[in-house]
Amino acid sequence: MNIVLDKFYYDALNEVGNIGMGNATTALSQLVDKSINVSSSALTLLSAQDISKNANKDRIGAIVRVMGDMNGGFILIIRKHHSEALAEMLLKNNASEDDDYMKKSAFIEVANILAGSYYNALSKFLNLAIVPSVPKISEGTADEIFTKAKQHINGKMEHVFGLTTLFEVAGEDEYHSLSGDMYMLLDSASLQSILGRIEEMRTR
Repeated sequence: MNIVLDKFYYDALNEVGNIGMGNATTALSQLVDKSINVSSSALTLLSAQDISKNANKDRIGAIVRVMGDMNGGFILIIRKHHSEALAEMLLKNNASEDDDYMKKSAFIEVANILAGSYYNALSKFLNLAIVPSVPKISEGTADEIFTKAKQHINGKMEHVFGLTTLFEVAGEDEYHSLSGDMYMLLDSASLQSILGRIEEMRTR
């Protein structure tokens, strides 16, 4: 279904993103006890071609399904060596810091924080009831990760929004700049519901 988004809708969704990233920054900083800045680009509506053109295989993705007033999900996709750097920061001085299972668990926690910060902001901003699932891990190209996501998420995911996420981590003797991509997948009914709530704000 073709749904047209004007500037007002994009501005509202980007404001939700800004709130969410601010909350994610606070949560991650507390988790690693370091100064972390999480910033993101403007939210953009993507096509399947935009996703499949990236054929690089060294990607890892965490897929979070959401239900309730919003049927869809969130995916965090990042290069494997960036996910390992994040995991090392989270597990530093931990007895399990070299355990691959724990590294994946740490990446899942980062995905939970980022996706959770966004859908919690969306829930509060638009008064939506949103229930998340436990994230699933997938590896490969972005296209392969999306294929797995669509199998995990119920319904027809007709609309994909994307934003590039940048992590800047500063410690006493280290600095890391890591990037990834976060996507929000929605069916048409969910997108129409979100836009309807935004439209109510415009007409108040």
